[in-house]
Amino acid sequence: MEPRKPAGFEDSLSSFGAVIFDSYCGEPVAWGFKLTNYLGEDLFNELGKHGRIVCVDGYKSVWALVIKTLSREEAATLYGEITNEEIGPRGGWKSTTFGQKTFVNPYLRPEKKLD
Repeated sequence: MEPRKPAGFEDSLSSFGAVIFDSYCGEPVAWGFKLTNYLGEDLFNELGKHGRIVCVDGYKSVWALVIKTLSREEAATLYGEITNEEIGPRGGWKSTTFGQKTFVNPYLRPEKKLD
């Protein structure tokens, strides 16, 4: 079932769909609604209460309301278990490979564990 647009913003949002794709493997990592017109600061901030507003295309100044992101568990179900996790020389996360698909988007970064 497709999520509903937030009340009062029906005419300012696209239909629900993938809005962010991983820059390495090209698979979708976030879903929501693209903004279709300028809202002004007050309405923009109000819309942000319904999810996270992110710039999805800096060249064209395209913004989207993200309401769902791909979790590591979902990625493992869709693409296969983790076959590789790349960590940089200073311990920073670089990528995770699920089956044969390598993701570099921070949405797939492992959670930091507190000691």
